[in-house]
Amino acid sequence: MQNKNTGRSEIMETSCHHCQSRFRVTEQQLQAAHGKVRCGECDEIFNALIALKNHDRRQPTSLQQSLLSENQGPEPASELSLHEAMYGHKYSILSNFAPLLWLIGILLLSTLGIAQAIYYQRYPLVARPQFQQQVLSLCRVLPCNESQFSSTQQIKLLERNVFTHPVQPNALMVSGSFVNQASFAQKFPQLLVSLFDIQGNLIANRLFNSTEYLQTDKNRTVMAIAKPVQFRLEIVDPGADALTYEFEFL
Repeated sequence: MQNKNTGRSEIMETSCHHCQSRFRVTEQQLQAAHGKVRCGECDEIFNALIALKNHDRRQPTSLQQSLLSENQGPEPASELSLHEAMYGHKYSILSNFAPLLWLIGILLLSTLGIAQAIYYQRYPLVARPQFQQQVLSLCRVLPCNESQFSSTQQIKLLERNVFTHPVQPNALMVSGSFVNQASFAQKFPQLLVSLFDIQGNLIANRLFNSTEYLQTDKNRTVMAIAKPVQFRLEIVDPGADALTYEFEFL
């Protein structure tokens, strides 16, 4: 008799919240599944503890109440995604654009680094045509000293003349003109004059500064764009062996 009552007390009744079908379950079944059962009628998974009653329609015993309390407790902690670990479960809409913002920041820093490198090396770089526009663009917003700009590759010799000095004996007169073909004003170059014999052997040469070869305004430091510059020099006559002359800007 005691075993029969015990068996009946262990049988519970519950109902599916979806289709209202009623079922009998035992405490052991509830403990094994933590209250989660599948309805045999509609195939819905539901919490059997919510509508649980004893076989005699009474409210659940203390054991069933503890199962219900346990089942209704906080959900087990799930693994966090990388985004949740960085920004938390609640984050602003800007967090969705974080990778894009990082990319923009990296590009801006890279551009700034390149601009700084060009600016600090602006005087050597301006001599190279492939970097001149970048340097000149920076110099429109940052201070630059054009008297330090130099691109001798873009100085063109227009004419040259070598003849006997009209007044001084044993001397030659050298004259000519050149022009700055760069897109910027630059400092006056040094002028190297070399003399060679008929076999191409160097006989003599000399390097002249702008204060020595300029005809007027000898204290000028910057040559304008596309404006011819006249020069004139007096040199010692090396004799009849000097047949060819070369001019080079340094």
